[in-house]
Amino acid sequence: METRDPKRRRATYNSWSHFTTDILIDVASKHVTSAATYATLRGVCRSWRAALPATVPGPHRLPPQFPFLLPFFSRCRADDPAYPAFFSLTTNRTFALRHLADAHESVCIGSCYGWLFLLFPDFNLVLRNPVTGDTIRLPPLDGTIGLTSPDPFMRNLLFEHHFFIRRAILSSDPSADRDFLVALFVDTATSRCLTWGSGDRLWTIRDHPKFIPQEIIFYRDRRCFAIGPNGDCAIFEFASATDGGSSSGGGGSFFTRVRKLPVLGTPFLVKSAGNVLLVMVNFITPGKVGRFTFCGLDFSTLPDKVTVVPADIGGRIWFLGQCNSMSVASTHVPGFEGTSVYLTEIYQHTSEDPRNNYTANIWQFQLKNVIVGRRRIELECRVRSIEGECRVYTPWPTLWWVPPNLHKKLGE
Repeated sequence: METRDPKRRRATYNSWSHFTTDILIDVASKHVTSAATYATLRGVCRSWRAALPATVPGPHRLPPQFPFLLPFFSRCRADDPAYPAFFSLTTNRTFALRHLADAHESVCIGSCYGWLFLLFPDFNLVLRNPVTGDTIRLPPLDGTIGLTSPDPFMRNLLFEHHFFIRRAILSSDPSADRDFLVALFVDTATSRCLTWGSGDRLWTIRDHPKFIPQEIIFYRDRRCFAIGPNGDCAIFEFASATDGGSSSGGGGSFFTRVRKLPVLGTPFLVKSAGNVLLVMVNFITPGKVGRFTFCGLDFSTLPDKVTVVPADIGGRIWFLGQCNSMSVASTHVPGFEGTSVYLTEIYQHTSEDPRNNYTANIWQFQLKNVIVGRRRIELECRVRSIEGECRVYTPWPTLWWVPPNLHKKLGE
């Protein structure tokens, strides 16, 4: 157990620092299965940080991890500067993120595979792994068709409210796939989708019939399935999206409407054990769920429709967020029960507070007596709360699940 005496703590750390580098690397790369533990080892002392690489050496890939929660900004004392931090469910602690030291100037507009989409005031957009510090700079959005305005007031309004990008997703993990694709869905009067692949110089801009996706997910190759709040569905085919890289409009047949699905509540799309599932959540009051509805999606009946098939959570642990949902096997995280769902909500204290403080609630729903078919589910509910702070220019803060990714991005 860690001592509170600073002198004893320094003496203990000094003794730890005498471990040989070979032993340290062998233990960390082969026997540590938790990203949080690996990061903690690097924080013991300078010699450990120098000995252990920021990324897990291949082929020692970690098993799927519980995601951290990115609650915007946090501070230890009221007069401290606010910095981005992660909240860990497994340790019930908040970790500072030195690789996001400049993120106070940006808005996070998405999180996929452990990478964050950070949008800066100059309309530069970057992908950053907050654990390793790897950064992928995307083409600037400034001047992109339909996204910016010559009016300085409107430009400021666009950034501060980040209205113009509704969803930002990745086709695959940049740490494991050189041919990953970035897709941005623009929330403007004219519906547009922007794509970028490795090696592209500019964004490829594609117009499509007005369709505002509430949830969208890559389900195979370069194909996305999207669903709107009222059940409207569409397929986006990006197989040719990497052929160009021009900034001219286009589209062709990359967008196809399919038959509506009945949506009974807020929809979430989740990849789980190789399948895509649709989860619908009915809220009675904030934090109190009236009903969960689970169903699998069968894409073999396209192009006519996507078929809904019976499904259940399968003993796994699900983390739900808009274009930010994920599934983890409970066997990978001892001490946490399977057949559970985690949801987040934000309670903002007051819009008049100059620091715009809020409380983030993490709701855990333990599902009991799940009946496949009509989905009668009994719930046990627990909640944890953490304090955070967002910027005044972010009136609708979003919480992001971020699975820790300790694997270095592949070279170009």
